Amino acid sequence: MQHGRGCGRVGIVARRSSLPKVLPARRIIQWAAAAIVILIGVRFTQWVVPHLAGRWPTVERPPGVEAFLPIGGMMSARHLLETGVVDAIHPAGLAIFLGICLMSVVVAKSFCSHLCPVGLLSELLGRLGLRLVGRTLRAPRWLDLPLRSLKFLLLGFFAWAIWAAMDAQAVAAFLESPYNVVVDAKMWLFFADPSRLTVAVLGVLVVGSVFVRDLWCRYLCPYGALVGVLGLLAPLKVARDEATCTSCQACTRVCPAALPVHRLQRVASIECTSCQDCVVACPVKGCLAVRPPRPARSSWWLRPVAAALVAVAIYGSVVVGFRAAGHWQTRLTEAEYHVRLQEIDSPAYVHPGGSR
Repeated sequence: MQHGRGCGRVGIVARRSSLPKVLPARRIIQWAAAAIVILIGVRFTQWVVPHLAGRWPTVERPPGVEAFLPIGGMMSARHLLETGVVDAIHPAGLAIFLGICLMSVVVAKSFCSHLCPVGLLSELLGRLGLRLVGRTLRAPRWLDLPLRSLKFLLLGFFAWAIWAAMDAQAVAAFLESPYNVVVDAKMWLFFADPSRLTVAVLGVLVVGSVFVRDLWCRYLCPYGALVGVLGLLAPLKVARDEATCTSCQACTRVCPAALPVHRLQRVASIECTSCQDCVVACPVKGCLAVRPPRPARSSWWLRPVAAALVAVAIYGSVVVGFRAAGHWQTRLTEAEYHVRLQEIDSPAYVHPGGSR
């Protein structure tokens, strides 16, 4: 079996006979999260279509749709830090954003491998590629490194736009703007009637992910870049016990981020999503495990299922806390939404930067 190490070629990193095993609890969590996302999408469609057509819907707007507004979540987080006030228009978006950040700052970057529906789709497409062609391709190191920088450049742009290009008053004005009020409906319209360019880009990403593992996640996702940076601070990371390690390299072979796990005492890479594929593949119980920042031979470690549940419980506690505090439902009434969605194509609802 070959591994690309900057030799100028694309390396083979896995074969059909060696499909990596996945922690069952993590996969159950992923599928449950994906089912919730699909349900939210269906309910939002049932809500927004009648409003756009001038009718009254028979279902309520699902606040969870705000999970698809990460930029708004970042702006609401800044607004909260500066004013102590929770955005009343999209409070669920803020709750979800903070939950994602907190789970990833405790169990390193765990959102990507546990709750992100794109992460699940990316994994499944990669496994499909293994079944179809027997291998996954990896860019050589000289190309992989600059490509990975793209997601950080995108994150840097968003961070600059939110934290440097706008003052506190501008952020508050944007959160109250007509555009932000209906941004979830605009997002739905974007995907409900995509342009040819949008379809082409999505097609390239889907097909590319079959042959290049985690194409979007590894190279382009700014959200993944953000939680990856936060994950560097995480006290809970995968660690290796050198005393019990047999150097079989099973962990390295299955690592979706192509990390040399068998040589690391602590997997502190910004690319590690705490998926624990390496833990599942390790033949020595407790050799690889999610541990706090202690020596690798520490007897304290989380069982794989416990580590996954801790990550999800942290996210859930933030969402439940916001709901209990009354910061989940938007302050906008159904009647106000009805009027605004009838006007969604008017100049008043154009993005402050000039785009619809």
